[in-house]
Amino acid sequence: MAGLFSTMRPNGCLTILRVSVCAALLLTLDADSEESDCGVEVNVDRDIVYEAVLGEDLRIHCTVEFCSGSPPTVSWYKRERTDHVPVNVSSSSHIKTEWKLLKHLEGRSFLIFQKVRRNDSGEYQCEGGGSLSHYIDVSVHGELTNVAVMASEMTSEMTSELVTEDTFWPFVFRAVGTTVFFILMLTLCVASRRKCKGKCRATPSRQPSHDALPPSPIYENSQPCLEINPLS
Repeated sequence: MAGLFSTMRPNGCLTILRVSVCAALLLTLDADSEESDCGVEVNVDRDIVYEAVLGEDLRIHCTVEFCSGSPPTVSWYKRERTDHVPVNVSSSSHIKTEWKLLKHLEGRSFLIFQKVRRNDSGEYQCEGGGSLSHYIDVSVHGELTNVAVMASEMTSEMTSELVTEDTFWPFVFRAVGTTVFFILMLTLCVASRRKCKGKCRATPSRQPSHDALPPSPIYENSQPCLEINPLS
């Protein structure tokens, strides 16, 4: 019996070792399968429709759930007939994107239309991590199109008039002010020259020096002396 137990002990240890390795492999496979199953999920309600008025701002969104610590890159597409065209969200476009983190491993991607246009109508989808959302229908109607156009034209005309007035009247004021200043300076210059000439004419002649002889007196009513001849 002792020999039997001695022969079974090594086999038992080997069996336990084999079971432990198999369990570790199974746990690793389960973890890998769970990680492979964990991906990005994009959630959008079915048959959602956004109504927008021409010229107003519009925001549509989709909710994104992810497993990793960093949120995935979300892209937006617009269905053009049978193709899906990426939405132009460049700096020169009137369409922008925005990301907002709602909670841990969940966020929301926004597609923002600044002053929505008529050709923005259509069906949109968001995509993240290979997961596509349901279509989001955007409908732009123009009941207030004429009013909006008239308001826009009036605003532009008023702005142009204000710009014209702002540039015209200051120019007129500067021209008038310059002309008045020039006339005033010219008048002052002429007046000063006339005053100078008058002072020069009223200046007395130079007095004779003390060394000169005094002038002889002139008598207007003096008569010549008569000589008396005694023989006459």
